[in-house]
Amino acid sequence: MPMLSTRQHSKPLPLLSLLSALAIGCSFSAAVNAASDQTATYPDWSGQWERIGSLNWPPEGYDKAGPAPLTPEYQAIYEQNLALRADGILAGDPPATCLPPGMPRMMKMSFPMEIIITPGITYIYADWESQIRRVYTDGRDWPDYILPEFNGYSIGSWRDDNNDGSFDTLAIETRGIKGPRSIDSTGVVLHENNETVVFEEIHQVDANTLENRITTIDDAFTGPWTINQQYNHVTENIVWVEYVCAEGNRHIQLGNEWYFLNDELGILEPTREGQPALVPATP
Repeated sequence: MPMLSTRQHSKPLPLLSLLSALAIGCSFSAAVNAASDQTATYPDWSGQWERIGSLNWPPEGYDKAGPAPLTPEYQAIYEQNLALRADGILAGDPPATCLPPGMPRMMKMSFPMEIIITPGITYIYADWESQIRRVYTDGRDWPDYILPEFNGYSIGSWRDDNNDGSFDTLAIETRGIKGPRSIDSTGVVLHENNETVVFEEIHQVDANTLENRITTIDDAFTGPWTINQQYNHVTENIVWVEYVCAEGNRHIQLGNEWYFLNDELGILEPTREGQPALVPATP
């Protein structure tokens, strides 16, 4: 089962990025295929897993990890988003209007997740906007056509890296991811061509820690961007919270303008100085 993307780019990746992507895809594919004939048992990842680290894409934060590896074009878009945000406009953060975070941002887990493992599909349930990922581990190949979705289409395979008869690593590739999407809430957006490919390797570090090595290949970046996102295991007194974004969201975007819904008055209030109002001023 080939796990290297054969997507077509609207513009070619830089040579270094392309070579890195090929290396990642080939090593990923080799590792996945090596485990395809095993009859190992599956790990117990039941319970609740909550994010460790900041909500910035690098868990240690940009201060320690450094800035996003943006191309000049998308660095300019990022700086424009920062200027708009300084004026109170939530630019560069699609979930501000209740769009799903999509992949790979979904795996930041603002709210906890649950992982349900079956032989053919591993389900990743996120409380954040009730998002569900289906990772197909039944040996299928990529379909001729993938209907774009915010969470994309994921094919994975289990590995027994310790050679102890039990699977310990879930390797995943995700394609067909719909936009608009941002990598986090700081204004770093993914390329508008929506040709993102995401590789993940999920394994349990210890009894209380799950780690996801996430590599994102996107034309907004100068090359593959890898982070190690960890999650803490909760097994007792588990509380699942229903999060419906539209229930409490008051941000509305009309064209390039953002407004705040005032339920009490039934009007859209400006969010920045000098912004045109949508209702006449009361005499």
